[in-house]
Amino acid sequence: MTKIYDFIIVGGGSSGLVTANKLINKGFKVLVVEEGTRSNNLFFSMPAYWVKRLNGSTHLKFHKSVTQKQLNNRQHDIAQAKILGGGSSVNGMVYMRGKPSDYNKWETATGDKNWNWQSIEKNFIRLENNQRFNGEHHGINGPLNVSFSDYVAKGSELYIKTMQELGVPYNNDFNDGDQYGVGLMQYTIGNNKRCDAVSAFIKPIENNKNLEIKLRSLVTKIVIENKKAIGIEILTNGNIERVFGEEIILTAGSLITPKILMHSGIGDEKILSMYDIPIIENLKGVGKNLQDHHEVPVITHTKPGFGYFGQDRGLKMLLNGLQYVLFKTGPVNSIGVDCCSFINPENLSDPVDPKIKLYCVPFPYTDRDTTGVKQDHGLTLTPCIMNPKSRGEVTITSNNPKDRPAVNPNFLSNQDDLDLILNAVKLARKVLKTKPLSNIIIEESLPGNLIKEDKDLITYCKKMIKTNWHPVGTCKMSDDNDEMGVLNTKLQVKGIDKLRVFDVSMMPNIVAANTNAPAMAVADKATDIMLGD
Repeated sequence: MTKIYDFIIVGGGSSGLVTANKLINKGFKVLVVEEGTRSNNLFFSMPAYWVKRLNGSTHLKFHKSVTQKQLNNRQHDIAQAKILGGGSSVNGMVYMRGKPSDYNKWETATGDKNWNWQSIEKNFIRLENNQRFNGEHHGINGPLNVSFSDYVAKGSELYIKTMQELGVPYNNDFNDGDQYGVGLMQYTIGNNKRCDAVSAFIKPIENNKNLEIKLRSLVTKIVIENKKAIGIEILTNGNIERVFGEEIILTAGSLITPKILMHSGIGDEKILSMYDIPIIENLKGVGKNLQDHHEVPVITHTKPGFGYFGQDRGLKMLLNGLQYVLFKTGPVNSIGVDCCSFINPENLSDPVDPKIKLYCVPFPYTDRDTTGVKQDHGLTLTPCIMNPKSRGEVTITSNNPKDRPAVNPNFLSNQDDLDLILNAVKLARKVLKTKPLSNIIIEESLPGNLIKEDKDLITYCKKMIKTNWHPVGTCKMSDDNDEMGVLNTKLQVKGIDKLRVFDVSMMPNIVAANTNAPAMAVADKATDIMLGD
């Protein structure tokens, strides 16, 4: 007899596990299908350990972007999680919600008040167990631990004082609806350990007989009959099988969710026809509207003793590890990025519209896209565009579901974005020349003192621009009049019954925040709406 689940969730990341938790607690039979594995490595729980895996890990899948003509034919590496827990298991743990105006734009785009700030803030609060704040904007009874870091580098403290020297006020809570200012960030850390979606949402229910989690399994397509989703096809150990459910929920992320839809016959008929995929629903917007935060680092060499260089190697690493294990103190409690500011680089006095997030990273920050920097005592300022106007896309490259999608981030394709990042890099250089931070700076490594003219800085920006790992928007929610909309406001795929998308590909516009916390809030909201039906 064929087993039929009440709900099948495709993707075991943050959105999927929030959804699974709520459905299990309502008594439903739920299957979660995840391409990656589950890790019980004790190192994963240490806040600082994520930096060790930035440039490669079995729990990361790197997508190579298509050639970016506007960036002098560069290609990017774009990392996505391949592990139960998704991004929450491998990310920098930053807990950030975004500006109220970001979500209010969702209401404007859809006409649905369920998606404005006032409404979705309740979902953030319900999920949260904040270790410091309790009140109008924060919760203390949720499963997701949120706290400040127990360790802050001296260089980070100097950055905070320097931004105040430039007139930017201190902000003790970026998540209460007012982002403007400089301050320490909050993290999904509790009791000095990473609080990922597995810890928060699966461990409390993992012995429930109604929950099944299928790992190392690639979902190749949605099974659809008469415009109704009835199941999925899964590739496991080289074998294809079908499993069936009353409702299918996609939470595979903004690069893979549209890919699955297209291989299932849902997407732009011109693209599907190219690969002889039978067209079930012609939705032109599938894979379009890709948005991502993107950033350019300004890297310096500093006096020793103000950052994290050398803390993760040799004897210092062993001593730091021992201090953490014995006393839960020391640098292992830090993710390596303690603070930031939300500002408008063109007007530091503007409290209404912070356009960038200026990270302070107290070491020479490099990854696969920014190589060639000498590792030494240093500090990096990284301006990141929060609400970019550039739009990219994700598309399939064949009718073989095992082939990766083509990803076109299209960074800096909009002139306003290019102007903004140029001004942001100039501001970062100004900050580094302002006391007290300037007291520890020995020299600017990148761009370097030889680069002074705007045209040379623009070339530098195009060479160094990279993802902040927050792709969204490729299955956007819209009203009925938007032909590029993929989902309605209940996050149902238009034209297909019993098929929904609960991940951040639903965003009409990106929010000014690291997207892990919004992904959870979206799933919490969407599950409420679904169960209300």
